[in-house]
Amino acid sequence: MHRVGVIMAELAEATVPLSLTDLTHCTGLPKTTVHRLLASMCDAGLVRRAGAGFLLGLAVPRVGVPARPSFALPRRWYLPHLVELYERTHQMVSLGVLVGDEVEFIERIYGPERLDDGAEDADRLPAALTAAGPVLLAFAQAEPPRRPGKATAGAGLARSLADIRRRRIAVHADASDTGAFRAAAPVIDRAGRVVAAVEIGGGGCPGVCVTMLVEQVRRTAHALTAAARCLN
Repeated sequence: MHRVGVIMAELAEATVPLSLTDLTHCTGLPKTTVHRLLASMCDAGLVRRAGAGFLLGLAVPRVGVPARPSFALPRRWYLPHLVELYERTHQMVSLGVLVGDEVEFIERIYGPERLDDGAEDADRLPAALTAAGPVLLAFAQAEPPRRPGKATAGAGLARSLADIRRRRIAVHADASDTGAFRAAAPVIDRAGRVVAAVEIGGGGCPGVCVTMLVEQVRRTAHALTAAARCLN
């Protein structure tokens, strides 16, 4: 159990998925031992795969991170809109909610031409690595938290979030993957609260029009907003 605890402690501190090699180096345990324990921990839901790496499983409570907020819109209401978006674009389509400083994807649809950035199988990602995250953060707080000595960065973040609130769209480009990008738009409930974000991921495919994908994700978010506002 001590070795399991050592592995979980490293994953709890990680902000990105850790590979088998990373965990072997961090824990000082033999690679074969780490591999065997990870397999057992995945089966138990303590750890989950995220691309080529590993993250804490959803069964493990995160200290200081609130539980996932409820999403009132029934799956039978939102899934057809996501499927339609996928059929129109053939890009990876996701529906995400904010959990602390991470985005949890409650639905994902993709085919063989999906964006392959190593994170497509992750259920949770740091908000900064997604387009849904900035959208959700922009409406979750009027002003981002600031740290001493970070006034310039804080002001830049505030302007960025204000622009997202104004335009109701966020685009995230991955500098490490030429042409890869994500775009997201908010889903708003009857009370005027942003409760989720629709995200589309694409890039690296000839003929993909970013402007078209942005408009398509806006259209889907508007449709889900209309559906959410019909609920009592």
